[in-house]
Amino acid sequence: MNIQIIQVPYDSGHKSVRMGRGPEHFLERGIDQVLRDCGHQVSSYRIESNAALPTEIGTMLELNRRLAERVNSAVRNKMFPIVLAGNCNSCLGAMGGIGQSRLGIIWFDAHGDFNTPETTLSGCLDGMGLAMAAGHCWRSFLRTIPGFDPIPEANILHIGVRDLDPEEKKLLQRSEIEVVTPYKDEGKFRKAIDKALDKLRNRVKELYLHVDIDVLDTGEALPNHLAVPGGLSEEVVEEAIRMVKERFEVCASALTAFDPDYDKNDKVLDAGIRIIKAFAA
Repeated sequence: MNIQIIQVPYDSGHKSVRMGRGPEHFLERGIDQVLRDCGHQVSSYRIESNAALPTEIGTMLELNRRLAERVNSAVRNKMFPIVLAGNCNSCLGAMGGIGQSRLGIIWFDAHGDFNTPETTLSGCLDGMGLAMAAGHCWRSFLRTIPGFDPIPEANILHIGVRDLDPEEKKLLQRSEIEVVTPYKDEGKFRKAIDKALDKLRNRVKELYLHVDIDVLDTGEALPNHLAVPGGLSEEVVEEAIRMVKERFEVCASALTAFDPDYDKNDKVLDAGIRIIKAFAA
């Protein structure tokens, strides 16, 4: 496979801080060579802002416009884009770059990312990524991202969510998004994922695959300051990605939200490398 790793090393509009350090940490620890050792061709590209004064909204939009152009270039040149980003709202640029009108999303995340400016308790734009992807907020801004179109809720599968704001939870429950929450019984959880994937396959053939690394159980790895217990094992995430790839054409994938300062003994780094290798398998 011909892979282009696209780094977006920003968190809340700020470069190379907190979760913005994750993308470069993967490169510093040799993820490109790991993929080459698996037989892939690999190149890397870094998205940066030219803003003199970074702001969360303005910088997010600038980065996503640049990301859409880069993902589109990779797709046109028959490269598989793997986005490594600090924030989950990088999904907007990835989706724009894919540029497909009939696209699905599979979203692994401990959090809903389905807040809007009216429901958020934190004011964090990163908690609105999936809501923006579905066209629920910031519509006029999102129209400036090349190729971006909102995704119908019924084309979205959310896996692993367990930490929601109260009003966000209501929005998600009222939506057509299929949600698979973690089970203590991993066998039942795998069956639930299998059933949900088959249902989604009746609607879409191509998709964007998104993994926020805090979907992992905190007993195995602590990836960032937002991590909560009750998550998935590395093995379950890897198997779920394999199940996805058996059913769909994955047009681009992303791994987000890794803050190396929280990683102990490289557990999260190792888990992230396994997930990235599964993207490319």
